[in-house]
Amino acid sequence: MELPAHLKEIRQQLLSDEISWSEALDSLKAAKKKKPWHNKEWKLERAKLINDSCAQCGQSDVDSPMVLQHLWQPKKFKNVLSGIKGACIAANAEAKKHYIAERKKKSIKLNSMVIGDRACCPKCESVSIKLLKGTQEWKCYGTKSRKTKSGYSRKITCGQLFKDPATTKELTPEQKNEINEVKRKIWSDACTKFNVDFEDIGERYGKQVVLESFDDSERYYSLKDTTTFCKKCAYMMDVKKLLLCPNCKDYLPILHISSCVTNSNDVMGFELLLDDFFS
Repeated sequence: MELPAHLKEIRQQLLSDEISWSEALDSLKAAKKKKPWHNKEWKLERAKLINDSCAQCGQSDVDSPMVLQHLWQPKKFKNVLSGIKGACIAANAEAKKHYIAERKKKSIKLNSMVIGDRACCPKCESVSIKLLKGTQEWKCYGTKSRKTKSGYSRKITCGQLFKDPATTKELTPEQKNEINEVKRKIWSDACTKFNVDFEDIGERYGKQVVLESFDDSERYYSLKDTTTFCKKCAYMMDVKKLLLCPNCKDYLPILHISSCVTNSNDVMGFELLLDDFFS
């Protein structure tokens, strides 16, 4: 069965930019409200394709009415656009990460900062030390995180007392502040440059996604992804999202079928359904 003429006309109007993608989407949604299986052409095509027994449980049409069951469904517009947005966000994040790395690599201030000698604790090399005026000794206030027996992390203060500090290569607080300021500026520039505009993504890819929706509708109307089910099997699949597992002989989730059935011939052509579920 072919795509109805009015849908073909809408698709052509969209291709030639006579209408916007949002207008085409509204027309497609309106068309989907009219169930195609009530059409005469659909009924004639169905009569040619439907068998006299259920492809899943084997029940005969003598015991139960048979239905033509779709094993594949058109993707929803919002899901496809959401996938595109996700891909754009991921690509944007990667470009942003690369931009920040390059800016840091080329920053003269970040790469030419001279690290001088600073007084430190001879035990833990922390620069958080202070001269005690009363004893004229130095005390270390440096802390380190250590795990307790119960698995929690707690900060332990060094507390070492010493007469003469050692020296270590360490940036001064002023230098650290300068570095943080440069990094903040780079980050701010990156956020401005790589800001994600979700409305812009919709406008850029809306037409493409709507055209894909028309292609999906054309595939659905073709009835090529169909099989014969009894009413019970159709209900279990459409409403309960369950299939009859050929190994377990019970109606089980689609995810179970993919892991339980190892021989592709045993799933009676349901590979389409499994592929659609995981896509």
